[in-house]
Amino acid sequence: MSHSIRTLFVFLLLLTSLYAGEYPKTFASLGTPLYKASSQLSHFSNMPLIQKEIVSFQRKSKALKEQGFSVDKSEIKVEKLAYLKALRELQKEYDYLIYLLHREIIKAIEDDDYEDFIKLTSYNLETLLGPNSLRERAIRYYKQHKDKKKSKFLEHFIQEKELLNATSQEFFNQTKSSRFSSQKESYSTYKDVYATTKKYKKYVDIFFTNTNFYDVTIKVKSQYKNIQESRYKDSLFVIKAKSKMRYARLYYRAANARYSFQYNWIIGSKDVRPDKKYLYRLPFRVGESHMVSQGFHGKSTHKEHSEYAVDFKMDIGTKIYAARGGIVVKTKDDSNKKGFSKAFAKYGNYVIVLHDDGTFGTYYHLKKGGVLVSVGERVDRGSALGYSGNTGYTNGPHLHFAVFKAVRTLKTESLPIKFISAQGVVDKPITGKYYKAK
Repeated sequence: MSHSIRTLFVFLLLLTSLYAGEYPKTFASLGTPLYKASSQLSHFSNMPLIQKEIVSFQRKSKALKEQGFSVDKSEIKVEKLAYLKALRELQKEYDYLIYLLHREIIKAIEDDDYEDFIKLTSYNLETLLGPNSLRERAIRYYKQHKDKKKSKFLEHFIQEKELLNATSQEFFNQTKSSRFSSQKESYSTYKDVYATTKKYKKYVDIFFTNTNFYDVTIKVKSQYKNIQESRYKDSLFVIKAKSKMRYARLYYRAANARYSFQYNWIIGSKDVRPDKKYLYRLPFRVGESHMVSQGFHGKSTHKEHSEYAVDFKMDIGTKIYAARGGIVVKTKDDSNKKGFSKAFAKYGNYVIVLHDDGTFGTYYHLKKGGVLVSVGERVDRGSALGYSGNTGYTNGPHLHFAVFKAVRTLKTESLPIKFISAQGVVDKPITGKYYKAK
């Protein structure tokens, strides 16, 4: 080993050990956010109404942090339990501080004091805008007055919210729609889901066809004039993959009988029952480790439709493997565009796989030309699907993976899943932690 490489190795080792010991390991999921918040609260310490509470919280946090490092080295159960009890008490103090901050933000809005509002909302403090009602109210107020002075925190927060909505729509939450009528039958075979009719002297039969490799959930709205309807399906129903079904028979009751239909559909069946016991494979090469840059309920973009998505930080060109077997139903890899703007959402590349239980796995942000499979192809668990990238609405190279299903409201929801890894079963991927594929 050369001297320069040895020096670099020692430096990286020291750097790793430095950050590894920044916070106590015992009950880290509870303690670490509180210790981080302690330093973040310094931004608000010049506010007279909560200054006393902040100083008290920071003093207790510092002392408890030292106690936590001591507990890390201890095997005495009583000490660990005492530390846990103290953490819970500190959590209560933090919750009260956040309550006070929420109260001050509401007061600033009600008093139309934009200067105080900006002071209160210019720092990225965990849960600062936690409640939905407060968050929406604060964003509305900010947008009305942002020309006076901008908040980096709120600007970033709004961008991330737009990113969530755009990416959700782009790769799995997109509802399609069409219409046809007795005056203008607009169905056509180039659509993946379309309507046709078969006419008789006294009635007409209405059919729907699904040309996709997956089931779709469809909702139909109809309007009739001098028509008697005999329905074979409810207005909300599922059409199986590669199938045609009769929806209704319409009887003419007068010479000027008319009918019209509007129908919307979405990928997947509303009736599927996910296999909750299935253990997914990590979507990269066996033996490789990648860091979770955002896990379930991520504070950045993993909310609403993407609540149970997982982002794995990885270099462009990293090979991606199927976390579960199934049929490839959608792909895109013709784009090389990316950016942190809603305008880039349509440029994200992806692979979507239909699993045997009717759920879908989506692998998003792939590189241009990086898809290795074709629509209709069956892939096994561990089959190579493509290469990761940095395309679409993104702020850095990573793989976005999620499992989802359709629901009755013609939307999709992501599902909580479990991974098998070299460290064991992972049911809650932790942001900042590396996981090795097994």
